Amino acid sequence: MGDSAFFMKNSEIFAEAMIRCGVRYHFAYPITPASDVMKYTAVHLHEVGGRMFQPESELAVINCLAGLATTGKLGCASTSGPGFDLMQEGIGFIAAAELPCLLLDNMRVGPGDGDIIGSQQDYFMATRGGGHGDYYLPVYAPSSGQEIVELMPIAIDRGYKYRSPVLFLMDGVMAHMNETVILSSAKDIVSAYDTSDWAYTGAKGRGKRALITGSYSHSDGEEMVKRLMAKAEKIKENEQLWEENGLEDAEVVVTAFGLPGRICREVVQEGRKKGQKLGFIRPITLFPFPEKGFANIPKSTKEILVVEMNYGQMVQDVRLTMNGACKISHYGHVGGNQPMVKAKEVRRRLDEILEDD
Repeated sequence: MGDSAFFMKNSEIFAEAMIRCGVRYHFAYPITPASDVMKYTAVHLHEVGGRMFQPESELAVINCLAGLATTGKLGCASTSGPGFDLMQEGIGFIAAAELPCLLLDNMRVGPGDGDIIGSQQDYFMATRGGGHGDYYLPVYAPSSGQEIVELMPIAIDRGYKYRSPVLFLMDGVMAHMNETVILSSAKDIVSAYDTSDWAYTGAKGRGKRALITGSYSHSDGEEMVKRLMAKAEKIKENEQLWEENGLEDAEVVVTAFGLPGRICREVVQEGRKKGQKLGFIRPITLFPFPEKGFANIPKSTKEILVVEMNYGQMVQDVRLTMNGACKISHYGHVGGNQPMVKAKEVRRRLDEILEDD
């Protein structure tokens, strides 16, 4: 069976993509706007010999995933902001234990229980590790269902390569969108990874292994953190992904991630057709932040407009990356009857910036 076209909700696309790549275990607790993932896997995972399991809480979800990861099997947990909050201790444990897994956070408005409308307010939690201590997770922010499919095998590979949780970040609006997607035949890439030198599968025929993420020996703790930081530096160097357009002559650059990135791409394309010197850059990885992509912004650029479904989070990484090279401005919108950032507002902001120049 070759490639086939489907019209599916993006949460379902995520679930189908991971199933086709060989993920056989999914843990989740119902929460809007992430419940569609578990509904889909509950129906379809058993068809390929897998299982969707709903424990009693998000705390149980992440601990089930941790237990599975110790055996070398790569599973997934999906949730939204309040559930992601509750999972942070378990995610920190998985990161410290250097175990692979997939995570999905379909972001909604916070803090606290907030609202079920989509947002991009989990950026800080996603890109700074989330829990206490020094650690980072590879974070992918797809902007379409097709990009989810394309990123899934990459994310699985990086999970095993770096022995780390890997996080997908989508806003709740995108999570509920239906899109046409091209899916290839199933190819189980998960079972191809050799985990025999670290997985916990019983000690028959080999020496015992101990899984220790804390110690009363201060030197042991220091060595663990140094190891995690060295891993983070490798990820920063090797795993930056971004999309760019029109940077070579841009006077003003627009940057956004996820679904707002699609809106801003079209706004920039329309502006360039009218002769406006606009550029566009969309981070695909949020950690590592694509500093190499932002290095392509010319010195002649006068301003970067950061567009987000929050009130100023990724803008801080843009400011750190650009280090005063040009002015950084921000347009953010969250919640209400119209949760998305508005194309007409982005156009208005850009027209004002260009007129001021």
